[in-house]
Amino acid sequence: MGRKSEEKLQPRSGHVLIVGVACRISGCASQKELSLEDQEDNARETIAELYDGPVEFRVIATKGKGERLDRPELDEIEAAYKSGDYDVFVYDDLSRLIRGGEAARLLGLGVDNGTRSICIDDGIDTIDETWEEDALNACSENVAHNQRTSKRIKQKMMNRFKKSGATAKHPIHGYIVPEGAKSYDDWSKDETAAEHIHEGARILRRTLNGEDVADYFHNHRVPVGPCARKDQWNGTMVLRFYRNPILKGMPQRGKTTTVKHHGSGKRSPKKNPKGPTYYEAPHLAFFEPAEFDDLVALLAKRNSQYGQKKINGVHPRTNMSWKRSRFPGQHARCWYCGRTYSWGGNGITEHLMCSGSYNYFCWNSIHIDGRFVVDRVRTEITKVLYQLEGFDDQFRQILDEVQLQSENKPSAQLKQLEADGVQLALEKENLLAAMRMFGPKEMIVNDIDAIESRERDLARRRYLVEKTVEKPLVLPTSVAELRASLEAQFQPLNVESFEFAALLRQIVPEFFVYLVRLIDGGHPVPRARLKLAFSGIDADIARIPALDELLTRVVTVDLFEPPQRERIREESIRLEAAGREQRQIAEQLRERPTQTAVFNALTLHRQMISQGLTSPYPIVHEPPDDYKKLRRHKNRRYRFTPLDGYLPQEL
Repeated sequence: MGRKSEEKLQPRSGHVLIVGVACRISGCASQKELSLEDQEDNARETIAELYDGPVEFRVIATKGKGERLDRPELDEIEAAYKSGDYDVFVYDDLSRLIRGGEAARLLGLGVDNGTRSICIDDGIDTIDETWEEDALNACSENVAHNQRTSKRIKQKMMNRFKKSGATAKHPIHGYIVPEGAKSYDDWSKDETAAEHIHEGARILRRTLNGEDVADYFHNHRVPVGPCARKDQWNGTMVLRFYRNPILKGMPQRGKTTTVKHHGSGKRSPKKNPKGPTYYEAPHLAFFEPAEFDDLVALLAKRNSQYGQKKINGVHPRTNMSWKRSRFPGQHARCWYCGRTYSWGGNGITEHLMCSGSYNYFCWNSIHIDGRFVVDRVRTEITKVLYQLEGFDDQFRQILDEVQLQSENKPSAQLKQLEADGVQLALEKENLLAAMRMFGPKEMIVNDIDAIESRERDLARRRYLVEKTVEKPLVLPTSVAELRASLEAQFQPLNVESFEFAALLRQIVPEFFVYLVRLIDGGHPVPRARLKLAFSGIDADIARIPALDELLTRVVTVDLFEPPQRERIREESIRLEAAGREQRQIAEQLRERPTQTAVFNALTLHRQMISQGLTSPYPIVHEPPDDYKKLRRHKNRRYRFTPLDGYLPQEL
């Protein structure tokens, strides 16, 4: 049996020997439940050689990785040692308990509590004086064996991947893997999936939103991959799918590596700093490499810059939900603290409130009516579009300039790209010559990797220029045509749909909400500062900086209905200047207000003039002391905490 000691066992109770048997398999596909029974039988035979009296076996049989320190059976074994009920614990070998130095600690726990431990194959018996040294040596051998085996398997699999495209046969949607396939060369494209894959890419390129593509896949019953864990597409799955380089005929291996967390023994994946290795399989490509790289670059750019712009280097959705929301949820932002507005403000489902006020980080707990906001924003968009009609001449002038440039610009760009390509090729050849002379030095290898990255970027830029030549810009010829395009996009959409929200977020990239209050008192009410970018209606417009600038406006929108004295103020002033008495003014106004209402309107205007204001609604910069409904700042939990680095923009 390989043990150093054959000393007979004695039950501490004097009657029945209590034996603990720990059996474990890792749970890999190649291992069978029968192995657990074999370990138990081996323990029974060992005890039979050491004791011929009555025995009670208590078996702890589990599946789990030997490196994991957070397995529940380890707590069970530790509790068994501490209980003092067991006479002996038996293991096939020490690695059946756990790998690493933690195993020696557990055996020592048994020694401290008078429980003998026997590891059959390792020849360890804690009754021997050298048990601790033997255990540590066994732990060292187990760790070294695992590391060597892991390294050998990884090297073997990577070598086979590089030479012949060896694959683990885990296909994604759009690919067919015949039985017995061992290489990507044996795979083939599912041509029936091409139409949906390309249409999904067009949607993703236009919206940069995986959920929109997921909706398209749902509507057209596009199946998920055969190895997918979920049976329905979602935004994350879509983005993962379209970032897989197999779609450009370049399957990869080694994108991630694992790192051991020594506190738990768990190995977690992380991005491989050396980057993945690729295998060329052009017959699997659904997209040209440059087209694929351009889409991935757009997604990366959107995530880093255009998803929502950072404010002073901080993303406005820090610690916030990223799930899709109806407009303006998760888009409108509090001007005071920089956080987004969330649905369910003050317990009203259809209202929104600054998310910071929920956690007492912001005093602005005034809620806004979502439906009212959408109606006001749509009205303002239409109003500004009509105002833009005065810019038709300027609009057409920019279009003429774009047309003139488009005839000469692509050829000039292609010449520049060709020159850049020649320069890159020369730099790469010089580095390869240096590598042949001095060997594969790390600095030279890194420089070559950088040049290859520039080559891919160059190919992507060349693809974009060539695409512009093949498919020239399609631009509206006038503001009226632009407005008609927007109305056509608005018409079929439900205002509560995610599609409507996506469209409005493109047209209204900035949406800040702040509070104002009449100078004669009353409720603080919300007002919004909007940035309207009508280039969001048409992707081609955004490619023309001058046109994009012409079609961008910053507007102020009241998200409330003003009281009567404010509604009739301007007309009352006009009639008073014409010599009308207050009673006559009241009779001539459309609302038919009382004379008292007219008096209040005139008084409000005089207060505004005396204070040198152009509006009776000054901005509320802090919670007013005379308004008792704003009380978040009086709670003991309140700490005004804007987003890190956030500074309110000038209104």
